[in-house]
Amino acid sequence: MYKAIGIWTWPREEDITDFERHYETVHYPLALKLPGLERVTVMRAAEDAREAGIFRLAECYWADRAAFEDAAASAEWTAMAADAMQIMATYGVELKAAHGVELGE
Repeated sequence: MYKAIGIWTWPREEDITDFERHYETVHYPLALKLPGLERVTVMRAAEDAREAGIFRLAECYWADRAAFEDAAASAEWTAMAADAMQIMATYGVELKAAHGVELGE
């Protein structure tokens, strides 16, 4: 299993509701369209994660690295990445991302 993760930092307090609305109605649905995607998990962190800067975490799973690379080269990925840039500009958040083989695979 090959996995990509995205970690969003906390939006400004006054932007949390709008950030969440956008994430749930625009960004997350864009992620669901990624080619070859087998599973997605998302979470909103509890208040105790504020100090670590973690607000939202998403994990996207593909069968293998080749499937991930196909998705990363797709128009759907380009659309999702463009939306991520808009989110960062609008809500003052950062997105930290990584990908790799899940342990135990």
